[in-house]
Amino acid sequence: GRGRVYVQLGDIDRLDFQEWCRGLAAGRSYVSDGLAHAIGFTVNGVQPGPEVVSLQKPAQVRIQAKVSFSETVPIAVAYGTRTPEGGRRVIGDVINLHAPRTDEVLTGGDREVELVVNGRVVAHATVPADGKPHDLTFDVPVQQSSWVALRHFPQMHTNPVDVIVDNQPIRASSQSADWCAETIRQLWDARHTFIAEEERPAAREAYDRAREKFGRIASEAKQLGN
Repeated sequence: GRGRVYVQLGDIDRLDFQEWCRGLAAGRSYVSDGLAHAIGFTVNGVQPGPEVVSLQKPAQVRIQAKVSFSETVPIAVAYGTRTPEGGRRVIGDVINLHAPRTDEVLTGGDREVELVVNGRVVAHATVPADGKPHDLTFDVPVQQSSWVALRHFPQMHTNPVDVIVDNQPIRASSQSADWCAETIRQLWDARHTFIAEEERPAAREAYDRAREKFGRIASEAKQLGN
């Protein structure tokens, strides 16, 4: 129950759940533990959602954000304030490593905000944890179609803004696409017997179509050296 989704609804007088759901479906949101916030995030003025940034050729884009961090954070693995035996790769784990549960808190200090392009950190900024909003601006070059997001590990991550260069699709990582294809294969092996027999052929067709799609994406990404 630690993770929360915050949806950008604009200037409103009251919360409308249907509008919240529509904003969520559109991708105008970020996830957080409630102690770290991306109040605003745009790329060339475009916020996360169905809209994209279109570039005719590789160019520099401007990222503007407004972030805020709570003055106090529990000292625990889940919040990144305690490193478990498994190292940084399992910081943020809330299933097995939420412990130790204590009343200890970290007060003040700085938080590192990272700008992520196609899964790689390309810029960062240090922000004080003082409960106040802070404006950030990044100018970064985009060489190929990419997704751009903002995060503070492990407490907050925005949805991405897609930047499309020369109308080409995003092909960020062949490894990620291969992982998706293999996961679909394993899901079929584990679950196909639970699908009604008369529905199984159609289900198999859908699974195969998904695997083929991710296989094609992986091949295209490899051609780009990704």
